[in-house]
Amino acid sequence: MTTRWHTVPLRVRLVALGVAGLLIGFAIGGAVLVWALHMSLQRSVDSSAEQTAADIAELIAAGELPDPIPTGRDSTIVQVFDADGRFERGSLGADPLVPLLPKDLWPRALEGENFTVDGSRASMTGTLRATAERAGERTVLVAVSQSELDAVPKMSSGLAITFGALAAVIAVTLWWAVGWTLRPVEAARAKQRAFVADAAHELRSPLANMHTELEVAARIGPQEDLIDDLLTDVRRMTRMTEDLLLLARLDDARRPWRPEPVDLSALLRQTADDYTDARVPVRLDLPGSPSTVDADADGLHRILVNLVDNAVRHADTEVRVAYRTDGGDVLLSVSDDGPGIPPADRRRVFDRFTRLDDSRDRDLGGTGLGLSIVAELVAAHRGTVRLTSENPHGLRAEVRIPR
Repeated sequence: MTTRWHTVPLRVRLVALGVAGLLIGFAIGGAVLVWALHMSLQRSVDSSAEQTAADIAELIAAGELPDPIPTGRDSTIVQVFDADGRFERGSLGADPLVPLLPKDLWPRALEGENFTVDGSRASMTGTLRATAERAGERTVLVAVSQSELDAVPKMSSGLAITFGALAAVIAVTLWWAVGWTLRPVEAARAKQRAFVADAAHELRSPLANMHTELEVAARIGPQEDLIDDLLTDVRRMTRMTEDLLLLARLDDARRPWRPEPVDLSALLRQTADDYTDARVPVRLDLPGSPSTVDADADGLHRILVNLVDNAVRHADTEVRVAYRTDGGDVLLSVSDDGPGIPPADRRRVFDRFTRLDDSRDRDLGGTGLGLSIVAELVAAHRGTVRLTSENPHGLRAEVRIPR
């Protein structure tokens, strides 16, 4: 049962628990309300019977008891018995042969206990509440119809219908509210599942290559390029693992964040120096006077490296890196003269493991995570990143962050 319950969608479980708790609350509240109403009405009937019995006893004591005894209401029956238990007189409709209470209950009734008796003892339908009062040597029996209590079952049915309808309305509302609340959670879970599946797929490819190369080496002996091929796959797995770890830390906000003044000209020169042996030259367009920005130096350097890596892989002849101030912001740009990215795909490329050309990007060393990391780091700097076309062809990545 536990296993089956855990397989039920979270939204269904939350709504079911909410509605179940609501119904339990309604049931308990309704039961208490019905019980309180029943006891209140019964006390009212008992009070009426006791008051009538006391009034009759006073009339007997004063010697003014009429025959028949008036009660003022058809639902009240009065019987008066003498000391020997013989019927003496009663109200209209009182049966002289059948006492309202069996005689074995008279002692308890005279001590103040009230009883529910069948209405047939007074030729009436339903039930009666009966009491007894001592009047000298006489015994006064009074029974009052409990017809008022008939409203209680009707009220119970009405409450059940009302609570059921209310529960249905609340269930629909809960279904919508929980769905709206869980939408980001479900989206995050779907994103996480896709991320794990993609990561497993990406890691499996170099592992499969390494496995195949080692099997071949075991059968026919190591080839000349075996170590180089293995190192290529290991480096690719290392880069991917580092990228995955960084994204996980960014998702959990566990990456240390150390904002400090960063000299942009020095940072761009340092980045360009790392690409002196790149397949295409990386050129800088720096302003006349250097500028600083309050940012995380490691994070800003990683943004530039990932953008330049991406540009170098796709450029035809060169990559240009520049920056300029724009009001209270700094605008960094990395441009290449490669084939560019169609406008329809420029948002999608920031999703994790997105490649527009899988085989080409793998061959060039891409992990499909570089632009995702850029987007996360730029967002951490409260900035924005966008891709635009470069004339006559190519791609321009623009990062805007506040100074």
